[in-house]
Amino acid sequence: MAQNKYNTIIVGGGIAGLTSAAYLSRAGQKILLIEKNKECGGLVNTFSRDGFHFDAGVRALEDAGIIFSMLKDLDIHLEVVKSPVSPGIENEMLHIEDLESIQEYRELLTKLYPESEEEIDAVIQIIRKIMRHMDVLYGIENPVFKDLKRDTTFIFKKLLPWLPKFIFTVGKINRMNLPVEDYLETIVKNPSLKDIISQHFFKNTPTFFALSYFSLYLDYFYPKGGVGKLADAVKTKVIEYGGEIKTETIITEVLADQHRVRDHKQVIYQYDNLIWAADLKTLYRMTETESLDPKIHKKFEDTKINLLNNRGGDSVFLYFWKSMSRLRVSGKLPMAISSIHRPNSVWLKRTGRSSTSC
Repeated sequence: MAQNKYNTIIVGGGIAGLTSAAYLSRAGQKILLIEKNKECGGLVNTFSRDGFHFDAGVRALEDAGIIFSMLKDLDIHLEVVKSPVSPGIENEMLHIEDLESIQEYRELLTKLYPESEEEIDAVIQIIRKIMRHMDVLYGIENPVFKDLKRDTTFIFKKLLPWLPKFIFTVGKINRMNLPVEDYLETIVKNPSLKDIISQHFFKNTPTFFALSYFSLYLDYFYPKGGVGKLADAVKTKVIEYGGEIKTETIITEVLADQHRVRDHKQVIYQYDNLIWAADLKTLYRMTETESLDPKIHKKFEDTKINLLNNRGGDSVFLYFWKSMSRLRVSGKLPMAISSIHRPNSVWLKRTGRSSTSC
């Protein structure tokens, strides 16, 4: 058992699990990362076929003041390119290149919905306001990755002047947590226009996040060779720092009172700390807590019931196919592109997305 005893066991080799493993192993802990698949990365994964790279999950990455700071902190160097986003409707394609592209977006919507110009202007005004909030949120380097004990210049010249603006902005953001569909109902009466604006997001996405997409789109980047290069680089750091990784290993039982986990081959691993970076429902189904303090057991079981009775979040199923057809849109497509294309808006003008089913 001694060889299977760890300071921390991390279950789930997606980017969250890999990041946890990298930082804990760098801190000197004896860690084990367990991943059920053959490859780590989860949704940040790339495979190759016939000389082409295919992203099996996310197709671009957003810095959001975190990723580049983390890479710098871990001394990881990735070759990246900008990943411009191009929303398209029918034969029109808008290439978002800078903040001024929002005016082109307005013109595109007005061309398609001339009868709703006032509603479009109201939406654009809100998007511009949210963009200003985003400028505040990401106005400084992420302090999580700074050595605040030593970098007093950063504290006094950047962090402290930024904090009041941040607190004030967060208050405004919290007032925009309404699902974007409900929020748009208050300013957009044309159902087709409302659906075209909200088409980029999962249902019930908070308004602030949804309407911040112009700022977010400008923040997208793409590692050369695929998004999986990020996961590969972090995995390499885990090994470099002395961490251990076991793939194709499925945890089947968590013995919480014993600080142990068991895998599908009946191998037992002991831990001081357990980080679960995998499916939460699976954790609650397989964890044994009867021997724990009754209060802890009851709280765990109550949470388990609520969790298992609730519907999970939206999932994305990607299907790749080979096509020799050309995409017929106006304008030149950039080399690195995330395209969101609506081939026809006529049916939306007739019914609206919310009244149809697929």
